[in-house]
Amino acid sequence: MKVCIIYDSERGSTEKVARVMADAIGGRVEVKVLRATENPDIEDCSLVIVGAPIYYERPLPSVKNFILSKDGLKGKNVAVFILCIADKFGRLGKAYTERRYMRLIAEPIKGRIIARKVFDGWILKENPETLREAQEWIKRVLEAYERENVLEEIEHPGGGENEG
Repeated sequence: MKVCIIYDSERGSTEKVARVMADAIGGRVEVKVLRATENPDIEDCSLVIVGAPIYYERPLPSVKNFILSKDGLKGKNVAVFILCIADKFGRLGKAYTERRYMRLIAEPIKGRIIARKVFDGWILKENPETLREAQEWIKRVLEAYERENVLEEIEHPGGGENEG
């Protein structure tokens, strides 16, 4: 089994999260970490993880462009993650994150989305809690994939789903 983690990053935080995820499951499966702008070949990937930071109210366009260039990842099992700070604004921030940011990255996906996660982003100082959550989340995603399950709820920082 091969897992491909496709991302783009402006300041390195999304790349760091992608690489931490790869390290967390690298002993169990073959993992490739690839930048969306490199238009990587994902044909042999059983599970595709797509990640993007939020800038100017949207995921980086390069990630959406990658998804579109691969026919919406049709026929693939897909997990999606974003890094942003909107969740810090409580329930309304979480709801907005789901309605706006997660929708924008998930909407063009034609494959089977098995998991969605919002991580707290950072600008200057690396967030160790985000990195810990990334390690745990990718393990849950892999387990869900292996059991042919879907993690229905969008996960938010702190491990919780959106409340109502």
